[in-house]
Amino acid sequence: PLLAQSDQQQTRQLVKELKQLTDQAERDRSANYRFIDQLRDLTSRYDAPWRKQVLFDDFRDGELMRNPHWQGNTNHFRTTRSGSLRSRLEINRQPLDQTKPRQTTEEAILGLLLEGVREPTDSRVERQPAIDRADLFTATQISNAFAITIEFSQRGIDRDGGFEWGPYQGRDRNSGYRIAYEAGDRPAIKVIRYRSGMSAVIDRYDQKALLADGRLHKISWLRGNNGVMTIQVDGKQIIRIRDRGYRDPFSGFMMTNRGGDYAIGSVSVFAEAR
Repeated sequence: PLLAQSDQQQTRQLVKELKQLTDQAERDRSANYRFIDQLRDLTSRYDAPWRKQVLFDDFRDGELMRNPHWQGNTNHFRTTRSGSLRSRLEINRQPLDQTKPRQTTEEAILGLLLEGVREPTDSRVERQPAIDRADLFTATQISNAFAITIEFSQRGIDRDGGFEWGPYQGRDRNSGYRIAYEAGDRPAIKVIRYRSGMSAVIDRYDQKALLADGRLHKISWLRGNNGVMTIQVDGKQIIRIRDRGYRDPFSGFMMTNRGGDYAIGSVSVFAEAR
């Protein structure tokens, strides 16, 4: 064990020095960018800065208020007896002008005349406001380099829905990175960067059917200090991209249902130990 720990320390020191040399070469422009990118890819394979678990929930305790404390649209997220999290959101995408037939002038006048003689129960009926997303989030300090693992599956078939998860910045939670599962005839997994509510798709994978077989799939998302991010589904890498749009830590982790029926078996987030 002591030898293994010593080897780990030497590896970390070697990676640290190699990163410093690469940064210096980039500043001095003493090497071409292709070679610098190759060096960064090499160091990212051995650089694992995420060693501190800052979030874990397998939902087996049956509640969302403690360890950790989840907030948001909790009525659209519920724990199940089997020990998982279920999120279902039905979205009415029917155009407003098609929700009811148009009235003639005579019908409109008749409706006004009858307004005062309707049954009292009609005035007490409350309509639930339509929503196009449901969020669930929890505050926790996540370093710029992180490792996020989620067990996820699509339960229902919604051709227009989707589900997102990732770290956010700020109290308004509209900045940060997200992994987005996009349902439909050609399902896809996307990496999205949000900034003040504006979104940009960094990369996407849509080569074959994904996650719609009803089984839980393990999706791992690693981000190194150099901005290199990799996405793996059940151990198979599907995306590798570098983005340095964010260099500061994140404020928490969130999940967003944009329509559909999904199950989450567990959520785990590791951050850099400081």
